[in-house]
Amino acid sequence: MATQPEIPPPDTINPQSPPETPPMEPVPEQPYQEPPEIVPDAPDVDEPGKGPDEVPEDQP
Repeated sequence: MATQPEIPPPDTINPQSPPETPPMEPVPEQPYQEPPEIVPDAPDVDEPGKGPDEVPEDQP
């Protein structure tokens, strides 16, 4: 009989689930931006007596 018993190794418990992964990086938020202003190609000029061809002229 030994005077100093041998110390057994500690018990190890293996996890039942996979190791945790760090959370994904959040998508950086972009501040709201106004859409670009729509600029018409032709200038907005009123010309009396001129209209589209498909509109009939006034009948007296």
